[in-house]
Amino acid sequence: MVHNFYLFRKSGECVISRDYGNPEVDEDLISGFLSAMFSFGRNISGSNIESVLLKDKKLVFLVNDNLIFGAYADRDETVKNKLETISDEFIEKYGNLEDWSGDRDLFVDFLPRLDEIFGGLGKEATDTLLDGFLKKVQTGKMFEIKGSLDEWIDSLKEKFKKTE
Repeated sequence: MVHNFYLFRKSGECVISRDYGNPEVDEDLISGFLSAMFSFGRNISGSNIESVLLKDKKLVFLVNDNLIFGAYADRDETVKNKLETISDEFIEKYGNLEDWSGDRDLFVDFLPRLDEIFGGLGKEATDTLLDGFLKKVQTGKMFEIKGSLDEWIDSLKEKFKKTE
């Protein structure tokens, strides 16, 4: 099952966030984890993250031009093909949003198509997982790790154990 869908511009503005379930995830924990992973990926390979695998869940990303399409889903869910379909259809209909005004209501007519692709009736996600991540990126807090990287990773492991 896909729990959440996100579409945002590379510059950080959230275009669409859609909730298909209740992932019960600490948003600050995921936000910090993604910040470190995106930074690591760019610094080591110069490329973006395509996916993050957890024990039974995953985050999958597809970058297309100026837009980043993302989904938080069960690990056994096939997501990449769905993101490719959404990306192709969205860009064909709306373009790459280079000159987007910030009006999210322009895309309301696309939401039923998302629901069709993901096989469920979604609702607009409010304080979303990636919105928290993007706020940290925009405010420059994405590199804020107290103590050593090893200590930070150990703290993440402890937090994940508590959620299992």
